[in-house]
Amino acid sequence: MALSDPVSSVSTTLPSVRQLLLVPFRLRTYGVVLYLVLAFPLGIGYFVGTVVGLSLGISLSVFLVGLPILAATIGGVVVVAAGERVMAQRLLGADVPAPSWGLSEASRLRDQVLTVLTNPALWGSLIFVLSKLAVGVAAFTIVVVVLSLGLSLLAAPRYYNMPGTSVGLFLPEPIQRELSLVVPWEQFEVGLSFIVRLTSWEVSTLPGALLLSVLGVFVLLVGMNILTAGGWICARWAELTLSPGNAGE
Repeated sequence: MALSDPVSSVSTTLPSVRQLLLVPFRLRTYGVVLYLVLAFPLGIGYFVGTVVGLSLGISLSVFLVGLPILAATIGGVVVVAAGERVMAQRLLGADVPAPSWGLSEASRLRDQVLTVLTNPALWGSLIFVLSKLAVGVAAFTIVVVVLSLGLSLLAAPRYYNMPGTSVGLFLPEPIQRELSLVVPWEQFEVGLSFIVRLTSWEVSTLPGALLLSVLGVFVLLVGMNILTAGGWICARWAELTLSPGNAGE
């Protein structure tokens, strides 16, 4: 059974502030996070297995040895695509029904093979499987940055005063910029100029650590919304490639 509050539901209006604030409290959000985290290791396995299988199968097909390898690789892509449909449905709420392969309409083995090879679902599945690595790298990077940065800031009051620990913003050297605005007026120039200077900031008090904790809440909130948007994109991509005949319905 799929999680409630599907990510795949399309809306033409922007989400309200209340909806954005409630994202961390929805079960669907953590389904999206799980999907994005799993995308990286699965993507590596999919890409390596598919590329190696196709390369060996095509290069050895002149000796007929490659034909079983090609068949096994294509069969593996179909099986992986079926599993990805289930994941997209349950974790993202995507609408990806199983495609019709039309094998019952072909009586001979040769016709069945041609039916499978010319089915858009097979090529869509192959595109999805090969693209899973790129999706996984991007998703894993965003998840790690959001969770590591947000949780470390959130937990600042727990470790800011530990021996040997430095918490804050540290710059190799101060940053100084002069901002000015000059407006010509008759024979004179009227202007305003001020200097902005940024230096390192070390948290050594509880109020400063609590301020970092509040910043961590904000980072997690924004990050969870970004991950949810990524889940929406993944749901759309799954519907487009894994169920091409139903896309746009």
